[in-house]
Amino acid sequence: MKQNPKKMKNIFKSSLAVLIGLSLTVTSCKKDETTSENNSNNSGAITVPQEQKSTVIYFGGTWCPPCGAYGKPAKEQIKAQVGSKATIVSCQVGNDPMKNADADALMAKFNPSGVPAMYIGANDGVIVAMIGGSTSTGSTAIGHVNTQSALTAKVNAVLTIKETDGLINVTANGKFFSDLTGEYFIAGYLLEDKLNHSQVSDGSVEKNIHYNVMRAKFGLDAFGESIKVDPKKDETFSKTLNFFAQSTYVKENLSVAVVIWRKDPTGKYTISNSNSIRLVTK
Repeated sequence: MKQNPKKMKNIFKSSLAVLIGLSLTVTSCKKDETTSENNSNNSGAITVPQEQKSTVIYFGGTWCPPCGAYGKPAKEQIKAQVGSKATIVSCQVGNDPMKNADADALMAKFNPSGVPAMYIGANDGVIVAMIGGSTSTGSTAIGHVNTQSALTAKVNAVLTIKETDGLINVTANGKFFSDLTGEYFIAGYLLEDKLNHSQVSDGSVEKNIHYNVMRAKFGLDAFGESIKVDPKKDETFSKTLNFFAQSTYVKENLSVAVVIWRKDPTGKYTISNSNSIRLVTK
């Protein structure tokens, strides 16, 4: 079957809505504990910074030429140039050795018309959709990340991570910074870096090396679990998210991305904020 060099078909379907706007274009017996950053005051209470991050959710495959030529290099550019401003979740789909049911479940929420597909969202705003690719995909995505991360956060969470015998627990302690409407959900995605799998038409600097690859999700639903409905200013929440790291995962390369989603009264989802934390600090 002939492949379109700009856009490739997929067969994933979904009846769930996401509010989207179009854009051009390891087990161990040792217990480990890490915090995302120093967010404790002198009394030991957790301080949640009013910091906004952009969330980048990517769908692609090693079998897909435009994913190698445009999608993978774009992720690499985002990570290198504005990595501290963005949380990247990379879902490998289709006939890909890194694919899994949880990545497919998240893809079904968006149901893109083709891959590579990149969705960039923050601050309860319309999610930017970038389907297909070109040489400007990376710079365009970085522009969206810079714009979104400059916004004033409505909610945020700081993360603590523990691991015992392969069981990973991430605790998110969060705070809402204004009165809001809608239902808020918290989701978690276990990610792995430095996976070595041959990528067709790889235009990135690190050939065949894949980062931020989704290995598992928290809970039953890809959008996570409900935490608040119509939250008020200064309301707080605490949620523990659990994962199990398979023995084939490299502990030093694991991290967890936590994304806060908002569902409006019509049932459409947007991204509010996100954060991530590594299992092992470097």
